[in-house]
Amino acid sequence: MLVIALDTSTPAVTAGLVALDGGGPRPLAQRVTINARAHGELLTPHLMAAVAEAGHQLSDADAVVVGSGPGPFTGLRAGMVTAGALGHALDVPVHPV
Repeated sequence: MLVIALDTSTPAVTAGLVALDGGGPRPLAQRVTINARAHGELLTPHLMAAVAEAGHQLSDADAVVVGSGPGPFTGLRAGMVTAGALGHALDVPVHPV
């Protein structure tokens, strides 16, 4: 199972792709930038770079997880809206964590 992981509940902009198999979660690729004012600008490019580095496409994902806080309103909003849009577009479940 492949899971898109997003977190914008801290000053870090974090996106990655994680494999969940019998051995537990295994990060395949990630991008992290510490910039509390760049969640909206960097989250999607970070995700696309991580997915490409892992050798996958967004359509390979089976689920999306997203950090749900607590955290700054603007950062949380960027992450949760991105996760919701991805889940809707890919027809996969979205899980707040």
